[in-house]
Amino acid sequence: MKSSACTGALGALLLFGSLAVGAAPSASAQVLPVCSETFEYPYPGQLHLQNGAQGWLNEWFIVQGAGDISLFDSSVAPAFPLDDGVGVYAGQVVPYGEAYRKPDVFAHPDIDAGGVFGLENTTIWISFSAQLYTGSTDHYGGVSLILQGVGEVLFIGSPWQSNGWGIDDGGPTGPPPVLIPGTSDSQAARIVTRIDFTVGMERLRMYIDPATDYPTGPADLDEMIQDMIWDEIRLSSGGNNGEGYYFDNLVIAKGDPTGSLGTSYCGPAVPNSTTNSAEIGAFGSASVVQNGLTIGATSLPPLAFGFLITSRAQGFAVNPGGSQGNLCLSGAIGRYVGPGQIQNSGSAGAFSLLLDLTQVPQPNGFVSVLPGDVWNFQCWFRDSVGGSAVSNFTDGVSVTFTN
Repeated sequence: MKSSACTGALGALLLFGSLAVGAAPSASAQVLPVCSETFEYPYPGQLHLQNGAQGWLNEWFIVQGAGDISLFDSSVAPAFPLDDGVGVYAGQVVPYGEAYRKPDVFAHPDIDAGGVFGLENTTIWISFSAQLYTGSTDHYGGVSLILQGVGEVLFIGSPWQSNGWGIDDGGPTGPPPVLIPGTSDSQAARIVTRIDFTVGMERLRMYIDPATDYPTGPADLDEMIQDMIWDEIRLSSGGNNGEGYYFDNLVIAKGDPTGSLGTSYCGPAVPNSTTNSAEIGAFGSASVVQNGLTIGATSLPPLAFGFLITSRAQGFAVNPGGSQGNLCLSGAIGRYVGPGQIQNSGSAGAFSLLLDLTQVPQPNGFVSVLPGDVWNFQCWFRDSVGGSAVSNFTDGVSVTFTN
């Protein structure tokens, strides 16, 4: 039902022919979602075997006891002040509570290092909100990166008995944890961690309560850490002295917010219901041989359906088909509405799609991209303004393809 509505709504837009274009370049964010989790499951309940949210290979799995990590809402006193506002969040309720889940790295060949994360010259972001329970004395809680069959390779959060936010990449025999001075795990915090995978050691930057989702300024913690690969995360907290931590709004993303592939144009887009202008970006490779181009949209309304459109020709049409935004393409416009191509923005307000350059949709079928071709991309998405269903667009991005 929703997919057909999206397709039909855009059909009217394709009646527009070749139009003039305003092509002033603008910066385009290059951070795209891998997976997210807002813990919107039945309350009261348990996290074990819950399988909602996008971008995961499996459900949450708790090794020891199904009730180790439970679900809470704002009726719990004292409430978690950094819950995502939707209503439910997770919390550890027994000593040494642990829950595991695997992000779907196979959906992102541009960062896939053979079924694991850690491909050289890629960037990963791990963001989540957390806080030590009021009255708890177990100062250990956060997100671990796990290599299945090996164990923990990095801990992000409040290392064992540290009372503050930081990292531990050494395990029981390695270097001691590194903390951010002046932080306290008793204070709810949004923890944003960037890891740049390089040849040899990796560079890690941690930000506490940054002003943006993917900050570019000086970090609160900037460290070189051990070379690593990973394929699973673990929520863990608590010890023998009581209960542990609340968690919410977990997001794993990829990319450099200062990077750019292709040229942005037709921006900024008309603001959507979030008051922000949605942006589109190109990520990965413009090589036809590599066939590794990902197109992603950010600053979308949360939980909004949308899809990519593409054309060889740029254009500019105001409010086409009754849309709130601007159509930045003209000529023969193709729509990515095949199986698995219509996307949902999730809680992060973003989505991405890996393109098959041998199957670019056009009104009369599919075509292949050739070296030297220039293709333009945009995202159409649903929105709601004043309770009424509307649609809108991102800006556009133009990509010149190489061998």
